[in-house]
Amino acid sequence: MRNKIMAKKFEIQGRILENRYISGKTWLLRVEVPEEVIKNTKPASFAMIKPTPNNYFDPLLRRAFAIADIENKSILLFYDIHGKGTSFLTSRKENEEISILAPLGNNFFPENYDNYIIVGGGIGFAGLSLLMKELRKKGKNFISLYGARTKEELSMMEWINKNSFDVKYYTDDGSFGKKGFVTQDLKEIAEGMENVAFAVCGPTPMMKAVSKIAKELNIPCYLSLESRMACGIGICIGCVIKDKENDTYIRVCYEGPVFEANKIELL
Repeated sequence: MRNKIMAKKFEIQGRILENRYISGKTWLLRVEVPEEVIKNTKPASFAMIKPTPNNYFDPLLRRAFAIADIENKSILLFYDIHGKGTSFLTSRKENEEISILAPLGNNFFPENYDNYIIVGGGIGFAGLSLLMKELRKKGKNFISLYGARTKEELSMMEWINKNSFDVKYYTDDGSFGKKGFVTQDLKEIAEGMENVAFAVCGPTPMMKAVSKIAKELNIPCYLSLESRMACGIGICIGCVIKDKENDTYIRVCYEGPVFEANKIELL
């Protein structure tokens, strides 16, 4: 693996500035955090959120969400409703304190390529949005592709429009953008580009498809993995994946969340 860029981690009480429904099953959570969290957050950093108030212990464990953006003194998180924890999180109100462990992760997207192709699927696009802002700030060239099953699941469109990004959209049912998978034009887009890398986050089948194309074209491919996590700091060993190079298992939360596609085995 690449040398890890270590991030400082802080357990803090953030203040909820916004918690609202976006579309599909996705909500937006904006939380005011200390300056130390802002300064140490990198593209692909994530946060572990306690969905309930501090005196509630059901559900017991935190939930992991990508830090999608930084605005002034706040971090922006997008989350899908999946179960008890995320359902409870939707009930949290503006100005309430919320317990956060952030920023987490020790391995992030490299920024030493001339060109990037950003490939996001569903809520996974939130793992790439901060990278897009950083690349634009540094004057890098990039093309962004965003796919989902339906228009409703393209829940980052509001953020994309607000930040004036040019994104190519794909939906399985053709309800918005081009009908079909987000990977269908990838080979054509990538061919002929020099010093280019893929940056990917989304469902496992999509990441496998992008990884296959990257291998065929001999293009570096970096995957920001989404995984269920209990601790987020490498202690519980609950989010491991296969490291093909060393024939061992590594933790998504600690050795990742970003890995080179050809060095790991996606299940």
